[in-house]
Amino acid sequence: MSHLVQTFRAPDPASALAAAKAALGPEAILLSTRTIQATLFRRAEVEVTAASPTAVPEPPPAPARPRPARPARLEVRDPRPDGSDAMAAEIRQLRRSVEEARRALAAVTREARAHRELELPAPAGETHARLVGRGVEPVLAEELVRQALELARLRPAPLPSIVRDLVGERLVPCRAPWLHEGRHVIALVGPTGVGKTTTLAKIAARAVLEARRKVALLTVDTYRVGATEQLARYGEIMGVPVLVARDRAELRRAAERVREADLVLVDTAGRSSPEDVVHQAELVRSIPRVQLHLVLSAASGASELAAVADRYRSLNPDRLVFSKVDEASGPGGVLSAAVRVGRPVACIADGQRVPEDIHALTGPELCDLVLPEGGPRAEGE
Repeated sequence: MSHLVQTFRAPDPASALAAAKAALGPEAILLSTRTIQATLFRRAEVEVTAASPTAVPEPPPAPARPRPARPARLEVRDPRPDGSDAMAAEIRQLRRSVEEARRALAAVTREARAHRELELPAPAGETHARLVGRGVEPVLAEELVRQALELARLRPAPLPSIVRDLVGERLVPCRAPWLHEGRHVIALVGPTGVGKTTTLAKIAARAVLEARRKVALLTVDTYRVGATEQLARYGEIMGVPVLVARDRAELRRAAERVREADLVLVDTAGRSSPEDVVHQAELVRSIPRVQLHLVLSAASGASELAAVADRYRSLNPDRLVFSKVDEASGPGGVLSAAVRVGRPVACIADGQRVPEDIHALTGPELCDLVLPEGGPRAEGE
């Protein structure tokens, strides 16, 4: 019966409830409601989880001993002024209050730990807690704060401002792939599941639609089921050629066939073992003057980002691309990868839409991922 439980998102409660009713029927049962907070590139939404009445079986007969009464079921009705909107708004406000309290408690706990265990002064402890709350590794957060304290002795400036400057030295932007002048060949590499193929399609679409560049797509991903077909569909929609290569000789021939293209994008399979990672890098580097863009998922967290960055650092990637920023509970974790790889950030992706959900960020915008300006309030907006 689980297939009859669905989740709907919309800009407001009425639209979300209407979508649930349209999909599951007028007697659909509302299971939960929550607000998806706005991010730098996405407006706030209301998420409603609902079920068809047949998906929620009646409970077994009550046992002889007393038991607490079951919570009343909330049924989805027409989004007209009959009380449903008010109840949804009340639930949403309650969830928001609980989430704000949870965040505040977590921040206080982190700050207290910084005071007690790290022996940081109050302003530094608060900044350390903010960094950790944004997803920065605690050790890296401590390093930034202690360095900022040393610099604060030399120049008068608020400690968070000095920390942002230090973050900016480690998280450096560069020109987006679709904005390059002249001919470029770029291969996207990285672990499985980070969205390399979708990211490649976004870059290609931006280059075609905005920069008016002549684009060609190559793929050496013959391992993942459906990968070639997926890229072929993208190519058909954009009207760009898609070539498949299974070995180094085929890849060199394919690259030669698209030598007139301004931008050649190479898709690769996600690899896990160090040997496979090196072998794949050697394969794509057989193309003359190719640049490696390492794609990493911001949603994987700082520890995993650091581990993946260490695994791919030996390839000497030319650029970094961060995907799934919209799914990251702590986007500041991207700093871990940037510190370990030491290469500039070409772009970030924050959704599935092609090509809207890919962006070239400025230095201050990249710093906002780690430590937004405006204090803790700005982080919750």
